[in-house]
Amino acid sequence: MGNDDTLRIEWPDPAGGNVAEIVLRHVETGEECGAADLTALSAGVWMASRGGEPVVTDDPGFSLDGLWSYAETRRNREIRAFRTSLGTLGLQVREVEPYVEVIRVTAEDGVIQVEGAIAYGEPIRGAARLVAVARRGPEPVSGPASFQGRWFEGGVEIAPMAETQVRRRVFWDLYAEISGMRLPLATRLDDITDKKTKVRFPAQRVGQVRVRPYYTETDSLAVALSIEDVSS
Repeated sequence: MGNDDTLRIEWPDPAGGNVAEIVLRHVETGEECGAADLTALSAGVWMASRGGEPVVTDDPGFSLDGLWSYAETRRNREIRAFRTSLGTLGLQVREVEPYVEVIRVTAEDGVIQVEGAIAYGEPIRGAARLVAVARRGPEPVSGPASFQGRWFEGGVEIAPMAETQVRRRVFWDLYAEISGMRLPLATRLDDITDKKTKVRFPAQRVGQVRVRPYYTETDSLAVALSIEDVSS
């Protein structure tokens, strides 16, 4: 997949010199279309075939540098080529909005520090805020941050979040905020699936409140606060 959403496929000798049209078929709806124009593809998974047979490939379709280069272009949908478990070629199409791709998370000394870069949006420069928004209850808590082009750095203290803890567990979603605009924080430009169970960040404590960053099921960065039972 090129940055211009063009699908390029190479064969040593395509079908013995007989080049058939590549057809894409939507897995759920059965809709079919040619691969010459991908702008018409709806969200979902599309499988590629040629001459009625699946397109077989040994290319995993993954390049970290390629994903970063692709994400540097402002766009509202993402198309990724991938190799299935059967060795065939598929395309994943999904709607996207600008967000901050998280590169590093540091949780220590009473602060959660985040570094990352803007994906699918324009570069920004200026002072910003790292905002933690509770899903229920407390008012948002924020800390200083900045944008330098695509690069983002920010931190938020955990004590103000812990001081509002009245329920057993409270979840906070994290955003980069500048000029009233909030960009979600997430890590999606990699090949790690199910980050919620695979990636663990260290926990910190404020009194009886345990504070730990974690990834949600959509690979967004959030913070879980829970009151620990200290009774014997």
